[in-house]
Amino acid sequence: MRTRVSDLYHSGIDQYSLILHSGDNGLSNSVSWIYLAEDIQNMSFLKGGELVITTGLFTQSGTCLLDFIRSLVTYNCSGLIINVGKYLETADITAEILEFCRISRFPLITMPWKVHLVDIMQDYCKALLQNTQSVDHLNAAFQGALYQTTLHETTLMTLNQNGFPTASDYRIIVISNLRNATRITFSLNRLQLKYHLFEHDNLQILIYLASQSAPTLSEIMDILMYYDGITLGISNEFHSLEKTGICYKRARFALAASLFWSIPSVNFDELGFFQILFSSSDPVLLQSVCQKSLGALEDFDSAHDTDYMETLKVFLLSDCNLLKTADKMHTHRNTVIYRLKKIKELLGTEMDDSKIKFDLLMAFYIREYFAI
Repeated sequence: MRTRVSDLYHSGIDQYSLILHSGDNGLSNSVSWIYLAEDIQNMSFLKGGELVITTGLFTQSGTCLLDFIRSLVTYNCSGLIINVGKYLETADITAEILEFCRISRFPLITMPWKVHLVDIMQDYCKALLQNTQSVDHLNAAFQGALYQTTLHETTLMTLNQNGFPTASDYRIIVISNLRNATRITFSLNRLQLKYHLFEHDNLQILIYLASQSAPTLSEIMDILMYYDGITLGISNEFHSLEKTGICYKRARFALAASLFWSIPSVNFDELGFFQILFSSSDPVLLQSVCQKSLGALEDFDSAHDTDYMETLKVFLLSDCNLLKTADKMHTHRNTVIYRLKKIKELLGTEMDDSKIKFDLLMAFYIREYFAI
């Protein structure tokens, strides 16, 4: 688990005479780094999660404290420590600022001018570096667990030591297109969820303890869908870390289904018949089924630079409705009719039979599955 503002605040409260003025509801915010900021113009360099320290020098150029704090919140910083006594005084922290920090869950802390910035920054950076090493070991352990049929002893030991018992209830959520996880981690922390979030294969992988006292899947989904454009694949709930690998694959399969259907999320538990497809132990058979149904069409597209495969897929997913297909493909209805006629010729079949439609759609799912 990454260092939180509360960890740094409580470790330095006596040594650096820290005082928390507002935003105690954001003390669970994760800290990515310590950043000394004296100019509001440099905010674009922030990546999210920084605990910012300032002397308030920015006030000399006309920037007020409230505007400075608003910028930090906009860039998803985890909190602010003000070195009061020269450019800013405690009296400059107005009721409006206190209320804004409370609403924004943004810890606002002061320390006296006598504190040397280099001392507190060195201490905090050292703590963050040690935490980073621990997180790196945990990342490596979970990445290993994704592919180990039987978890190695060292993998289990690392996971157990970090608060993930072997026998417990877990769930995995695979997240696509999540560019900045800071706001999501802030919210997950406030739920007091025991979780780990890490990047793997250009995806974000969330694994968490799904105990009875934990937040519901619905609550977690509300947080994950904070950003538009992300797509989720959700595994079934599993009861031992030994099942991490298979349930990761199920989450990836659910993600492939959500991308295939162009919907925000798919839960493996809700895939019904398609769970059987995932469970097949004969990939050669699946490939042959796909080739038999779609091979001729795929070969034609490759040779002639056409998009008949996409047209057929959209048509099937639109309940074979011409108008819906034309609308989704942003093309004229007559164009869809022409393409479908060509598709029928290439496949040597009509599409007025439910079994044929099912076989074709199944072939698309198989194709998508092998693209995982």
